[in-house]
Amino acid sequence: MTSLAAAIQMFHHRWSVPTVARLYRQGPQRTADLQRAFGAARDTLGDTLRRLENAGVITRVRAGNTTRCDLAPAGRAVGSACVDAVETVRTMDIVPLALKKWPMLVLVAVGRGASRYSHIEAELPGITPRALALALKDLQAAGLIDRTVEHTYPPTSIYRLSEKGNQLFPVMDRLCRAAADAMPDA
Repeated sequence: MTSLAAAIQMFHHRWSVPTVARLYRQGPQRTADLQRAFGAARDTLGDTLRRLENAGVITRVRAGNTTRCDLAPAGRAVGSACVDAVETVRTMDIVPLALKKWPMLVLVAVGRGASRYSHIEAELPGITPRALALALKDLQAAGLIDRTVEHTYPPTSIYRLSEKGNQLFPVMDRLCRAAADAMPDA
């Protein structure tokens, strides 16, 4: 299984994927323009931009009296996958879920074959047990994964992608693979 560490490093913050998608489509943007476009709090977006810059995804470009955010080579490498992810999430009407930190990464781990809680947790460095439990519940409530309980001792939950989850998985997997290719050291 391909590690999800690069995707976690690159996209673990709420506005990361939409920011990269917007910069890929529209070119350099002022922070204020991004903030307005997303309706994001200044501090939250600022934190996202700092993390993307530290990960080598964006760069800040000085143009006269203004500073604009632009994509670095790693950002350009994942830009198309970000655009596809944003469009698919909007089409499937799961934007609030996709803006959370872990659910889409959990979906990818399940889609790649991790079916038990401990296997999913092992694929996602840095996820807490509570965050994983909430992401699984959110994905199940959205109809993206199915949970079955094996009647063993102790009972074991098995997670699999639902039909809807199988539609979303290729787009999210492509995004994670693009991140891994753009950041091979992660």
